[in-house]
Amino acid sequence: MKQKIDDIFPEQDQIPDSFKFPQAIDQKEYLINGEIRTWNGSMQKVYSPIYIKSGTEYTNYIGSYPLMDKEHALEALNSAEKAYNNGKGKWPNMSIAERIKCLKNFIFLMKEKRDEVVKMLIWEIGKSLNDSQKEFDRTIDYISDTIEALKDLDRSSSRF
Repeated sequence: MKQKIDDIFPEQDQIPDSFKFPQAIDQKEYLINGEIRTWNGSMQKVYSPIYIKSGTEYTNYIGSYPLMDKEHALEALNSAEKAYNNGKGKWPNMSIAERIKCLKNFIFLMKEKRDEVVKMLIWEIGKSLNDSQKEFDRTIDYISDTIEALKDLDRSSSRF
């Protein structure tokens, strides 16, 4: 049986509330020298491979992010270089314990955003719910495994 294009894409009311975005996510903030700034320049639009049908119209716009020009991109790069400070910056000089504490806090905060990130994966790249959840969980596991490897490395290095 041949399927019509009208039957492929869902209507807005056919999407469960837990999977809907209340609105497009237009990311206008960016970080320079530890300061959150607002971008007022060009934006890169982001589209989902999944279209939503509304009457006779179809839409797949899900948001946007800053399309930085050379000047702002170099400013961000210089900011990162300044923070690293040839290995003398705050992060490179933190103890292993301090770095682990930061990463564990990052994991804690990421886990709070799991549903939101999973939903973004579904809409932005068209992954299934199950695959999106697995990808998120694998990422958290990878960070946790990296922390454990760092602890092992630190323990074995301290024996010398």
